[in-house]
Amino acid sequence: MNIRQQEQILDVTSEGFDRLVVDSPIPVLVNFESPWSKRMIPLLGQLAESFMGRLRVVQVNIAANPDLARRFKIRAVPTLLIFKRGIPIEFIVGTVPSRFVFETVGKTLGVYPYASETGHLGGTAVCPTSWQLTFDWTLA
Repeated sequence: MNIRQQEQILDVTSEGFDRLVVDSPIPVLVNFESPWSKRMIPLLGQLAESFMGRLRVVQVNIAANPDLARRFKIRAVPTLLIFKRGIPIEFIVGTVPSRFVFETVGKTLGVYPYASETGHLGGTAVCPTSWQLTFDWTLA
């Protein structure tokens, strides 16, 4: 992950959660993580860069913010929640293929689930080359 991608992932605490997530005018992907589990960081950086302006990507350290873990009933890490208009509408628990996360986000944002020849999803988000696969609607 490059510096630019890392800067796009905000660390959110209990104090700023409602302001940055619930009240956000754009959808928000929240990664509930622990200090010992940082394996989602590279993927989050790519998502933040690919969907810049259409999706905010944040992370919550559940060890430092146990009230947020209780509020959203987080039982395992990593857990990803996608909020739209302040409501969690998608969730992914555990380690899943990057392609699945990217496609879930794309579906949530209404972006076409396949990449064009230019490497863009729906003409707006850059899809990493490794994810330029045809979407399998049976998974949706």
